[in-house]
Amino acid sequence: MRVALFFDGKNFYSGWREAAKGRRIDFAKLAEWLVMRAKGTALWGAYYYTGVDDSSLGQSDTQQKLAGFLDMLETQPGFFVHTFKRKVGSIGCSECGAENRYVLEKEVDTTMVAHMLRLAAVNAYDTLVLMSGDADYAPAIEGVRALGKQAYIASWGGTGVSKRIRSAAFDHIDMLQGLSHFEREFSLDEEDGDDFIHGAESVVEIASVTGDPAMDAFLAELDQAQSKFSGGYVGLGYFLTRWRSAHLDTTPETRRRVLDKLLAEGFVETYNAPDGALAIRVSSRAEVN
Repeated sequence: MRVALFFDGKNFYSGWREAAKGRRIDFAKLAEWLVMRAKGTALWGAYYYTGVDDSSLGQSDTQQKLAGFLDMLETQPGFFVHTFKRKVGSIGCSECGAENRYVLEKEVDTTMVAHMLRLAAVNAYDTLVLMSGDADYAPAIEGVRALGKQAYIASWGGTGVSKRIRSAAFDHIDMLQGLSHFEREFSLDEEDGDDFIHGAESVVEIASVTGDPAMDAFLAELDQAQSKFSGGYVGLGYFLTRWRSAHLDTTPETRRRVLDKLLAEGFVETYNAPDGALAIRVSSRAEVN
């Protein structure tokens, strides 16, 4: 039974950050585990689709990390990467004059659906596993099944899985159950950030709170981190060394100096998380929305 894997990069990333807490992944082992869970015998191909910002690729640290990740992924056995130019637009509020930015990646969705159906039609695979729970993919799942193929969906603990696509799929695979098989340990000689990081998936609005651009950017990013992680828990060490953002200096020492100023002025506070680790959060004084 030949298995084809299709990754919606944005959906896969969102669930990985929220439910798997960004734990490092061995993608070859992940593919092996997914094939096994889909009751297959061989990997036909693993197709990864994502949007990229051409305007900053090669300049922004975030985009360099994304490019490095995609280069790494292409070296994995059976993996094929498809990238598309990310379109960024904005809508102005007629009442307050505020500008809200948004990101469009519709070409990712349509191309992925076309490839899923085309490969099913030519009998390239027997079973499909889609890494996304977006309801927009439900008709494609139904189309694949109509062509005589089994179709699974996979997610991180059910994060972002719509009822419609769950009903259309043969079954659901919870990737959290396989972490013990495909999680990889951090190597001291690897560059931090070599793991799967897509810091550019979201657009952070930076409000003027302290009057200092570096401090305001730190507050905005910390607020963003709190909204992404379960319970709002953001480890101090993680944020200083591993949180990726085009708005923050990449040097932990520089981030630490900015944090010290924010702590001294009461905009940020530290506390002990339930597991005993030292965490940071935006204080009520900052009032970041």
